[in-house]
Amino acid sequence: MREHQLDGLRGIAAAGIVLFHANYDAGLGWMWTFVDLFFVLSGFLITRIILIGLKQENFSLKNFMIRRVLRIWPVYYLTLILCYAVVFINYVETGQPAHTSGVITAPFFLQYTHHYLAPALNAGNEDFIYWFHHSWSIAVEEQFYLLMPLLLLVLRRRLHWACVAIALAIPVAIIFRLADAFRWLLVYRMDALCIGVLIAFYWIWSRENQRRVPKLVMIAVALLGIHLITLEFTRPETSVDLTRALTLHGFNLVFGVILIALIDGWSKTLNALLSSRTLVFLGSISYALYLFHVPVRGVLLHIFDEETVAAADLSVQAVYFLTSITMAAMSKMLIENRFERLKHRFPVYTLPNSCPPRKGTGNP
Repeated sequence: MREHQLDGLRGIAAAGIVLFHANYDAGLGWMWTFVDLFFVLSGFLITRIILIGLKQENFSLKNFMIRRVLRIWPVYYLTLILCYAVVFINYVETGQPAHTSGVITAPFFLQYTHHYLAPALNAGNEDFIYWFHHSWSIAVEEQFYLLMPLLLLVLRRRLHWACVAIALAIPVAIIFRLADAFRWLLVYRMDALCIGVLIAFYWIWSRENQRRVPKLVMIAVALLGIHLITLEFTRPETSVDLTRALTLHGFNLVFGVILIALIDGWSKTLNALLSSRTLVFLGSISYALYLFHVPVRGVLLHIFDEETVAAADLSVQAVYFLTSITMAAMSKMLIENRFERLKHRFPVYTLPNSCPPRKGTGNP
């Protein structure tokens, strides 16, 4: 059975990022963290698939990668080609090569990875491809899709050690943030992905043992997360570097608790709310919406000569949202669904005494 509440949560994440990039007032400024909500969800969903396959002892790494290609590549490369065209047009008009950082690395999902070779993992500002800088998060996820299956396959007979390794990676991410590493690297954001991975381990364990983590424990974790988020306001003497490192982790802890509340069914009302048609629809188009909304914003700001969407007329703001959603919906119908229909040929695992899982059962 498809978990529509998770689709709805993904829809909220996508809508929040679109709002954030419109650059409204500070009240919405925290929505940049919704990228990390995507990471928590991805860490959970992808790892759960791998763990189920390993438990069935028929996990196919090749099919897993093929399905990732079918899911990620079509819309990604379409957007990249369009942004390449903008870079080329700018060169023809000005005679100056501008915004060319990433032209070589972006096709291989290696955005900003040269920072790993820079002092303190931070090489400074970037002159990245027009309207494609937000693709860093797709690169982070693709790197995760490559590394996580390999880790779990190597430790498939000792999955508890894999769980320990993932847990230890969480403070490592915080340490990298304290060291002021570049914020769009996997090592900087991997605590969100790792929290999702640990929740996938929990999901497997809880279903096998018919046990649930006590709600009081999760509430305590959520309160810790909220405390970390509010450090900037409640402890003004705290160093900026420490606040920056811990605030993001606080959001990730809260996102993790919300995810557990949804998969364990704490509240039927919350699950029903997130399963609403509107949110599920936004969740179904969230990937294309994420990729398309920045180029849409760029075109509009160029045409109307505005600094931000929030500063433009209300009609421009409406066009920004409606065009982004319309393009994402068309992508879903004309591109993504066509590739989705191919995925059944490449099952990641096969349930015992059954056919390959049907579409919508959590085997994406």
